[in-house]
Amino acid sequence: MLVASCEIKLYLAGAMTLKDKRQIIKSLLQKTKNKFNFSAAEVGAQDYIKSAVLGVAMVGDDYNYLQSKMDKYLNFIESFPEFLLTDFEITIS
Repeated sequence: MLVASCEIKLYLAGAMTLKDKRQIIKSLLQKTKNKFNFSAAEVGAQDYIKSAVLGVAMVGDDYNYLQSKMDKYLNFIESFPEFLLTDFEITIS
């Protein structure tokens, strides 16, 4: 069994309040769960309006499959105009 996890840092240029940020992040997390069936949560920078740190994870038995799914997810994240992907770290173990 392998576990793939990814920590993703986002910059939310359009968020003016924490309420705006929560709405954007909540929508992204729901789309993540629906489209990719990943476990996902906001794991850092909760008190900062313009930034967010997300954690996503999935379990599988094939390293290449897990890497491919994470790569597709990062491409999915980059397709949204509401935020900018500033950094990420993928770990598969």
